[in-house]
Amino acid sequence: MRNRRDPYDIDFTSTTAKVPWYDKIIHSMYGAYSFQVSWVIFGYYLVYFYTDVVGLSATVAGTIMLVARFADCFTDLWVGYMLDNVCYRWGRYRSWAIFGIVPLFLLFVGVFTALPTESTGLKIGWAAICYGCFGSIGATFSFMPQIAQFCNMTRNPRERETIAVVKSVCTNLAQVVAASLFLPLVKLFGGNSGNEAQGYFWAAVTIGLTVMLFQVLNVFMTRKYELNRDGSCREHLRQVDHENLLLQLKSFGKNRPAIILQVGEVLKQIMQAIKNGMVIYVFTYYLGLKDFYSVAMFAFTVALMFGVFFMKPLIRLFRDTGRAYQFCMVGSAAVSILLFVLCRAYGPGAAADSMQFGILFVLFVLNGIFSGAYYSFSNVMIPATVDYGEWKNGKGQAGIISAINGFCITIGAALGAQIMGILLDGSGYVANQAQSESTLTWLLVLAFILPAIVTMIHFIVQMFYGLSDKRLDECMREVRERRMNMEVENS
Repeated sequence: MRNRRDPYDIDFTSTTAKVPWYDKIIHSMYGAYSFQVSWVIFGYYLVYFYTDVVGLSATVAGTIMLVARFADCFTDLWVGYMLDNVCYRWGRYRSWAIFGIVPLFLLFVGVFTALPTESTGLKIGWAAICYGCFGSIGATFSFMPQIAQFCNMTRNPRERETIAVVKSVCTNLAQVVAASLFLPLVKLFGGNSGNEAQGYFWAAVTIGLTVMLFQVLNVFMTRKYELNRDGSCREHLRQVDHENLLLQLKSFGKNRPAIILQVGEVLKQIMQAIKNGMVIYVFTYYLGLKDFYSVAMFAFTVALMFGVFFMKPLIRLFRDTGRAYQFCMVGSAAVSILLFVLCRAYGPGAAADSMQFGILFVLFVLNGIFSGAYYSFSNVMIPATVDYGEWKNGKGQAGIISAINGFCITIGAALGAQIMGILLDGSGYVANQAQSESTLTWLLVLAFILPAIVTMIHFIVQMFYGLSDKRLDECMREVRERRMNMEVENS
């Protein structure tokens, strides 16, 4: 009988070692599905929940989402610093994932709890506390370690690419769940009886339990990567040269590819927040297809998932990850503009007919394919900037890059929601009423034109990335040579 390899026998310096498929899937479901599903649901439905269920204005809803997220900025940086400098008994990274499990679930349910009160002040206070603490405590503790865990699991570039693809699939699974299952769950638990508030509450409980499942499975899976069999911390995670936060930020400032990528992340999150949040308004008020929304979004999110598999072929076609990334930006923006042009040309009635499996539906799905590829590239490029930072600064930067990535996601999503709320109120939108012709046009502009403009700004920023795949390979060869020389000197 074949002897099974000891799962704790891991060579953390190997660039050829394989990662078990179970570990790839669990890490991806934790780091992509569990992380993304809540934020995607917020992007699609939270402004609508606040305006049409809780009864707040769009500007107030956007302001809550912006102000509440500023606390997240501080906890992101603090936890990122702790990841690079402190190792608790449960593991350097997994300890924080453990700390976040219960708060994340309770706060996610709290966000979608509509208080039975007429007091606007209480509604605003509850929304601000739940949404703010969800990001700054629940999500930061739970998911800030994911990039560091990813880098710790393997240094094999081929395995990292594979995990990045799996994570992208799981990210789009989160899109499928958010777009295609959340509203049906709302209707199942209360919408059909006219009690939307009850429906949102129990839908949040259901989704929250799926998130908790993969958080727990990840905690068990990552034990062998961070602890020895006897429960002691792995040697390479235990010994750390402590560096204050200002020095870490200074080192990050020397990592131009990481800076450009994170600026682009802010722009991408702004675009996604506006685009995702506005689609339901277009389907409800411009097209008059609220009941068809879930069908269309299911097709869109399946297209997102399908688009992930174009990432590797596009990288081979353009012979560089950065150029392939920019191609997807242009494609996504172009299709979005075409959707606007045709919706305006058709008018609401004909556009509604075309969206029901006609040319607009085809373009909507095509936009999903381009977007799926576009959104996936960060899973490959963030670890590349971590590796480049090690070459540039002589030590890993996984914790601080994770923190700044979380900070940028936070700021981008909050700014996107705020911009959307202000412009939606400025358009003359009135909740649960027939909209004027000018307001309907503005709904299309916010859903299609504005995201295309932000995407093209992202395209321009990405031109300054400066880290080609060829250059990254050269840097990694130098890093491996340094390690080999150090091992020789120490032996």
